[in-house]
Amino acid sequence: MKLGMVALVAVMTLGACASEFSMPVTGVIGRTPAQGQTTARTQGDSDFWVQTAGGLRCSGTYDAFDRSPTILAPVRCADGRTGNLVVTRTMDWSGGTAIGQLSDGTTGRFVFGNLTFEQAFGDGAGARIR
Repeated sequence: MKLGMVALVAVMTLGACASEFSMPVTGVIGRTPAQGQTTARTQGDSDFWVQTAGGLRCSGTYDAFDRSPTILAPVRCADGRTGNLVVTRTMDWSGGTAIGQLSDGTTGRFVFGNLTFEQAFGDGAGARIR
């Protein structure tokens, strides 16, 4: 919690120079690789997006000031599918994971910040959504 507050204070302090902080997002939608970014804003209204090489884009919003280590973030894809992501941030808030399911049953797994997909999910065998 203490490190999280330090990170929040650092972001807020940097707000004098920049009002947002972005991190890369990588993962899969179903079995298709996707990449994007998450952007936390000093006003709290923050967003994320991911896109596949085939053009499917999914995005959502969250409150960057929510200090819970795990939050629920709604997601909407350009093809009309919707869902929710369970987002878990690392203790120092420098990265985290997001797992979720879309309205048609397609699952997604993502990492952001300084966490790699392999660190979070390994080969993926243990991180299935049922």
